[in-house]
Amino acid sequence: MSVSVNGRDIVVIGASGHARVLVHLLQTMGTPPAALVDIDTELHGTDLYGVPVIGDDEAVLARQPSDVVLVNAVGNAPGSGQSGLHVRRAVFEKFKENRFEFVNVVSGDASVSKRTTLGEGVQAVTRSIIHPGVNIGDNTILNTGGSLDHDCWVGAHSHIAPWAVLCGGVTVGDDCHIGARAVLVPGIRVGDGAVVGAGAVVIADVAPGTTVVGNPARVVNPSETADLGMPSS
Repeated sequence: MSVSVNGRDIVVIGASGHARVLVHLLQTMGTPPAALVDIDTELHGTDLYGVPVIGDDEAVLARQPSDVVLVNAVGNAPGSGQSGLHVRRAVFEKFKENRFEFVNVVSGDASVSKRTTLGEGVQAVTRSIIHPGVNIGDNTILNTGGSLDHDCWVGAHSHIAPWAVLCGGVTVGDDCHIGARAVLVPGIRVGDGAVVGAGAVVIADVAPGTTVVGNPARVVNPSETADLGMPSS
């Protein structure tokens, strides 16, 4: 049975991998969604953990914004200089233009200081940590075990991947992907649209739209992405 938020049904946008995490969290938190939508027509009429996939985006747009709140379950696939978050951002902006609201999803076992600022549609999943003074922009994911130390600033539409660590005072721009188990030392600045590879140790600022990998992190160019196991687009 679904549970409404202030009288509005929860609808999840997307029904693939990231949706599995979010639906599970919402059910565990006692706020199970009423439905999912997905552009993949083969999923229509199926269900995810008992939650029906009722159609595509039009099934939401046909409803009144006052009747539903949304959860963005679109993930990303980063490449060199491509954070992969453009689709997730486009989904968020499409529904915002149509006056829909996105709800924050914060796991019950996340550690989130009350002295933080969270934008709209922020997702802080299992065992993530947000310390005092942190600001997170709209539609950003703090994934499993991700850690944001004091006074970090993370922009909108970004993804902090599992077990990544941002030390104190780190700034991450919009549309950025910070890879799994990456470490950003105190005070680092990461420009808009940048990609930090999995396991990278970042000891110098990262320019917008660039990709860095390794320990210490170095800039790579598109010709190297195949060796890194990353898509080029």
